[in-house]
Amino acid sequence: MVVMVSLFITACSKKVVNPEVQRLQSQKELLDLNTKLNKLNLSLEKELGNVNSLVADVDKANDKASKSASEASKRSADVSKHPGDSRIAKKADKASRNAASDAKRALKLNKKLSGANDKVKSYQKDIANTQTKLGELNSKINFAPNE
Repeated sequence: MVVMVSLFITACSKKVVNPEVQRLQSQKELLDLNTKLNKLNLSLEKELGNVNSLVADVDKANDKASKSASEASKRSADVSKHPGDSRIAKKADKASRNAASDAKRALKLNKKLSGANDKVKSYQKDIANTQTKLGELNSKINFAPNE
């Protein structure tokens, strides 16, 4: 009977955690957060490299689209000057198709760049949150009494 009462009291009482175990668990959590932070930083750097590459591609595509649009406009003006010339009309048609294609490619790359920029912002936000958690946990560990 005494054994049953002592087991019941032990089971119903609050869980007593050894301070050393608690400190080790906090340190483990700190290490996990540091690992997460390192992975986020690596992902951010990789995405920043991707953004830089996309910026160069977007600049080229935008420049090409602008040149194609100018060429199409010029060819269209030539058709207006020589309405019966089918050779000029074919060149104008080809120039306008090229301009449309280049504009579509530039738009696609701009959307891709926008998505990459959104990823960078997301990584930066996650890094800031993780650093905040690390700071809080670090102060909690440093202020915890060592027994």
